[in-house]
Amino acid sequence: SPVIAVPAAMSPVAPTTQEALETAGRIIDRQIQDDRCYPDLSELLAVPAPGNPTVSGMADMDYPLQGPGLLSIPNLPEISSVRRVPLPPELVEQFGHMQCNCMMGVFPEISRAWLTIDSDIFMWNYEDGGDLVYFDGLSETILAVGLAKPKGGIFQPHVRHLLVLATPVDIVILGLSCANIQAGTGSLNDSMSGGMQLLPDPLYSLPTDNTYILAIASTDNGRIFLAGKDGCLYEVAYQAEAGWFSQRCRKINHSRSMLSFLVPSFLQFTFSQDDPVVQIAIDNSRNILYTRSEKGVLQVYDLGQDGEGMTRVTSLAQNAVVSAAGSIARTIDRSVFKPIVQIAVIENSESIDCQLLAITHAGVRLYFSTSQFKHPTARPSMLTLVHVRLPPGFSASSNVEKPAKVHRALYSKGVLLMAASENEDNDILWCINHDSFPFQKPMMETQMTTRVDGHSWALSAIDEFKLQKIVTPLNKDIIPITDSPVVVQQHMLPPKKFILLSAQGSFMFHKLRPVDQLRHLLVSNVGGDGEEIERFFKLHQEDQACATCLILACSNAACDREVSAWATRAFFRYGGEAQMRFASALPPPINVGSLLGSPVSASTPVTLPQSPPPPPSYLGTPGLGKVSFSFPEEMENIFSSPMMMGPEIVFSGRHNGICIYFARIIGNIWDGTIVVERVFKSGNRKVVAVESSVSSHVLECVLKELKGLQEFLSRNSQFATVGALGNPSAPSNLQQRLLGFMRPDGGSSQQVQQDLQRKYHAEAQLTEKTSLEGIQQLVHKTCQALALWKLLCEHQFNVVVGELQKELQEQLKITAFKDLVIRDRELTGALIASLINCYIRDNAAVDGIIAHLQDICPLLYSTDDAVCSKANELLQRSRQAQSKLEKEKMLRESLKEYQKISNQVDLANVCAQYRQVRFYEGVVELSLTAAEKKDPQGLGLHFYKNGEPEEDLAGLQAFQERQCITDTLQELVNQSKAAPQSPSVPKKPGPPVLSSDPNMLSNEEAGHHFEQMLKLAQRSTDELFSIALYNWLIQADLADKLLQVTSPFLEPYLVRMTKIDQNKVRYMDLLWRYFEKNRNFSNAARILAKLADLHSTEISLQQRLEYIARAILSAKSSTAISSIAADGEFLHELEEKMEV
Repeated sequence: SPVIAVPAAMSPVAPTTQEALETAGRIIDRQIQDDRCYPDLSELLAVPAPGNPTVSGMADMDYPLQGPGLLSIPNLPEISSVRRVPLPPELVEQFGHMQCNCMMGVFPEISRAWLTIDSDIFMWNYEDGGDLVYFDGLSETILAVGLAKPKGGIFQPHVRHLLVLATPVDIVILGLSCANIQAGTGSLNDSMSGGMQLLPDPLYSLPTDNTYILAIASTDNGRIFLAGKDGCLYEVAYQAEAGWFSQRCRKINHSRSMLSFLVPSFLQFTFSQDDPVVQIAIDNSRNILYTRSEKGVLQVYDLGQDGEGMTRVTSLAQNAVVSAAGSIARTIDRSVFKPIVQIAVIENSESIDCQLLAITHAGVRLYFSTSQFKHPTARPSMLTLVHVRLPPGFSASSNVEKPAKVHRALYSKGVLLMAASENEDNDILWCINHDSFPFQKPMMETQMTTRVDGHSWALSAIDEFKLQKIVTPLNKDIIPITDSPVVVQQHMLPPKKFILLSAQGSFMFHKLRPVDQLRHLLVSNVGGDGEEIERFFKLHQEDQACATCLILACSNAACDREVSAWATRAFFRYGGEAQMRFASALPPPINVGSLLGSPVSASTPVTLPQSPPPPPSYLGTPGLGKVSFSFPEEMENIFSSPMMMGPEIVFSGRHNGICIYFARIIGNIWDGTIVVERVFKSGNRKVVAVESSVSSHVLECVLKELKGLQEFLSRNSQFATVGALGNPSAPSNLQQRLLGFMRPDGGSSQQVQQDLQRKYHAEAQLTEKTSLEGIQQLVHKTCQALALWKLLCEHQFNVVVGELQKELQEQLKITAFKDLVIRDRELTGALIASLINCYIRDNAAVDGIIAHLQDICPLLYSTDDAVCSKANELLQRSRQAQSKLEKEKMLRESLKEYQKISNQVDLANVCAQYRQVRFYEGVVELSLTAAEKKDPQGLGLHFYKNGEPEEDLAGLQAFQERQCITDTLQELVNQSKAAPQSPSVPKKPGPPVLSSDPNMLSNEEAGHHFEQMLKLAQRSTDELFSIALYNWLIQADLADKLLQVTSPFLEPYLVRMTKIDQNKVRYMDLLWRYFEKNRNFSNAARILAKLADLHSTEISLQQRLEYIARAILSAKSSTAISSIAADGEFLHELEEKMEV
């Protein structure tokens, strides 16, 4: 069914509100852009290209915590213990029976730890020590253990993982299934938290051919690789059924086949025998595989773009690595560069340029590249050392002990964990990361050490959450490939969780995010103030600290109530204030200042057109919060001429923190479209479906965060509204006012200076409050737009969008969410109307959905819109009405509803529908109500009586508003004059041909409706409408109908037209007939006499004679009725004329 009215879309938004929204939108755009401009790892390490390697770690500020007084930093914990779980007692007992070998490890994918003792393997849930399972079906000692995802389409759906065990004799593959879930549902952790079953019969078993296997690894697409003690890399290739030339399962040697071209076979064995492969690392994001041998040889294999290939790319011996590192870090003893104890892949979500990290026993990190920089899709072609990062302890003023005897390491998304042997019984765990300084170049890191009971056997990251990037065709080119820093995602991403396994049991801990560190400070200092909290704000800079603070302050969780109040206090206490700053040798204000001595010297002139480079922001994006940021673009060039050096308003950390937090909550969807096209196959056809670009669940999470901010702003609205400072001024006159400010002059008296400072402070505060009001409006509106989007997703999104007109559907595909929020009322209105039309079409009551819409998005769906929807529903339902009476009643009710909001209705559309259902009086009444409401001052009539001046556009518009009725009358006249649809002889044999248009009225019906409408129209007290009707009747050649009209407006109309219209004869002709009909014979006679005398070629002599004859007749009738002397004289004159 057609859209009847476009909700509030059509009512103009007050320009001030719209301007405020646009300005706030630009601030958010800029902030999201800044958050996306974080440096790549290669930039943090200051490596311009693979051929220009660098070194770091020797400067004091590379690790600001390593020396006293380098940075007054609060006491921030980097990791916090989650829990310690001892080994299950049954296992401890098993150690007593050990004869040959035991190993231990973690399978984070299934939340299990594992232990092998000789030929048995045990697995248990490391979270609580429960759900112990074991497999004792092997007769030989287990040498290596691995977990793999099964390849698709080979096993039953309940086999979720493959357990791969290698002994000296064979390689056995077992299936792992989950007892408590349906196939294909639930995440891995859900699936494994219940029961896990090890299927007792091996799925595959194959001989090792006397090769000892030392490590097993698998790719995301199910390929299984083995590291051989003979120095070779093997793969287990498996399939469902044996083929003609292939077995179900076989072992491929990827090293031997490649070496055989170069080395005679009798040498191959001795060549590799002494250097076993001890580690395989797989980069699933790029499909590259790396191996590390016992002697430190690193090898690179390319698995191909699709992950199904295999090419050996290059290898690098340990002495070549040490030599390269030594030439980069010349002053460092080369012994720290070997042996390498662990390699870790750096996925493309973390860096485009660096692909591999090697960690040495001394804690030195060696970064490698496999291709040229800035080529994210390049296949590996080399292995080049690009950076040497020394651990803490190498700088001149460092007082920390350097790491030593590192035997196990883990690198995950910028966090380095290293287990180093303190003595035989204990380890020291190092945690090094740059989460607190993600935008800082060169890289700055914090470090922390903690003691661990026992020797670490395994170290692993668990619960790897990843935020889904929402990429649509509209914003795909501006979203970075790499993931945002923790600080940008911390409101949505839980802290990273790690596990360390030792013979004592499992130790689980979190790597704390800045927000967790702030919570720790607030709780340990009990309240929102104190030196430690102030230091946190200085360390992270006010705006970034405020944004982090807001995560806690806006939390609605019951457990956060106290912390939320403390965070709010800290936000207001340490968030700074707006300031006015002159372009002079004044030091930069605190929130643009620096922490480390002064990278920007205090005497730097802060000129406006080009501000100095912003000083380092340790956590935050640089440069948010100058006033030019908060007003329309033309503001940004205000002070571009050096002669016009006005002051600059620098917003507070509180203002900027709110903008940053809002930008981070909404950043993932702000500049993308809300719809995406998905192509899927239906049989042989390709079908394109339109879907929401974001799931209902994600929208719910974003909405929850945003509502927290909205409530915070409402709770603290005294901070966001203009106080006693009067009305905020429009950006347009701000520049004049700013330029009018005097710079405080050293020569002025102290009193004058203080007064000026007070005035400046008030002006800065006022400007900031204006900006905040805009932000608050934007937050409100965004919340409502999100709620509407979520509601559409909960209905059939594709059906609702499919209801839109084609051009609106196309427009929706290229409109960003932010534009729907800020500008495009037409589209949101159309989407709402479309949703309601779906209800009407399904014959469902609309009252519920109308109430819900008013509740969740009143700014997008007003009370008037609700009335409109109700009226629309009645109109559509009338089409299905059983009786004429019922139909009439519904249409009358719909008219009553439409009349309430007639100035907002799409009049042409509604009238067209009313015509379809033959409700002609509805057309008249609605048009008249609308005309009256749209033109309460009577501009149209004024326009008409003033002679229709061209420049009076408002008057012309009002004059044309009555068009609907006359259009409908025209249609009815046309139908009543049409050739009657009489029965005719059929043109060919067969059933009768139906008339093409079932809505076509018969001539009689059309004539009847026409008369009815004319009667209604005549009753109108609207003079302008009457005039429009008269004009139309004359144009439609219905002058006879015009003379039947009884209305006080007709006579003045005809009189006026005889004076101004070019076709005077026609109107004078009508006027005398009108007078005669109304028995005003005297006036009729005078008009007829004028006609007889008129200079016109249109009137023949014969007509002139007739006019005089009629005039005499009328004059006689007049004198018969009244005996006015003038009439008698006039009659005498006429008779004389006739004789002549």
